[in-house]
Amino acid sequence: MREIPKNPYKANIKSGKMNFILKFMIIAIISITFVSNHILFSHDQQINENIVNFNSEAALNKSQQIVYEYFKDYSGSVSRYVGKVWLESISKQQNISDITVFEDYLNELQRKNLKNIRIDCTIYAEECLRAGFKKDTFNLLKKYHNEIWQGKGFAGWSVAYLLTNEFGWKAYAFINPGAINYNHYTTHFINGEYPVWMQPNTQIIGYFILGEDNEKIESLLSEQEFGWGFSEDGVHTWITNFIDLKECHWDGPPAEKYNQNNSFPVLFETTRFVEFEDYDVHLVVFPPGN
Repeated sequence: MREIPKNPYKANIKSGKMNFILKFMIIAIISITFVSNHILFSHDQQINENIVNFNSEAALNKSQQIVYEYFKDYSGSVSRYVGKVWLESISKQQNISDITVFEDYLNELQRKNLKNIRIDCTIYAEECLRAGFKKDTFNLLKKYHNEIWQGKGFAGWSVAYLLTNEFGWKAYAFINPGAINYNHYTTHFINGEYPVWMQPNTQIIGYFILGEDNEKIESLLSEQEFGWGFSEDGVHTWITNFIDLKECHWDGPPAEKYNQNNSFPVLFETTRFVEFEDYDVHLVVFPPGN
């Protein structure tokens, strides 16, 4: 059993006076509980009833729509969905006959009267998130993001920060016991936050040790239809659907004929979360009521 700190709750949580002018805000108090010897932290969250609604089914339907179309065209044709890095770099370094793979792909799209859709891990996750929110709510998310990061694109960590701070989502951290920066991360976890280098930390409800806590991890995930997640400092963004992690690879080719030796991953992949080993540290945030 791991030793639990005597005072796990952060004493410096800002208390400030309640602003009663915001009449559409309610207070959601998440009680302190325990998960596999790891603290679940209690935070007072102000949640606007008008914006918390998130349609997980719509978000996952969007994922299914994109992935289905990709694989339908992947074998025997070409898909308009293509990994951003594959298109902008890799395809220009390979040849088919006397033209580059890049040129061959554009010719194939022209014959189908299609334009390519360049995609990477964050763009994929963002499209799913957009589908789950009402238009006004998603625009509000973008507004908040622009106010802090001044026009920069979405990142896994920036969106997770806003979803927990402004939209009442709940965040959980996960770490492999062999992670290089294990002590750095767990020190922050014990204080109820997930650290990102040179960026604001995200408050977490609790954390789990991968491998040791897998049963409890899957118990948590099995109750969450949709989650927004990222690994380490945001090097990779993905979504979850119950116990599965769904991701997009930016070096994924748009057709099987460009991947004869399986040198590259297919564009989309689903992995059981507890079996995902590409990175050692993760944060997942879940919508309220999920």
